[in-house]
Amino acid sequence: MVAGITTFLTMAYIIVVNPSILSSTGMDFGAVFVATCLAAVIGTLIMGLWAKG
Repeated sequence: MVAGITTFLTMAYIIVVNPSILSSTGMDFGAVFVATCLAAVIGTLIMGLWAKG
């Protein structure tokens, strides 16, 4: 339970912080936000399917 909460809080944090850091370099905030969300979803799905198998 603690591991799940920790992972959720980490993902929620990085989804906001990563785009704000990269947007200061000139990258589009919306594009980086979507890319970060997609990377999180893909990584979560891969790990979930791999751990189940």
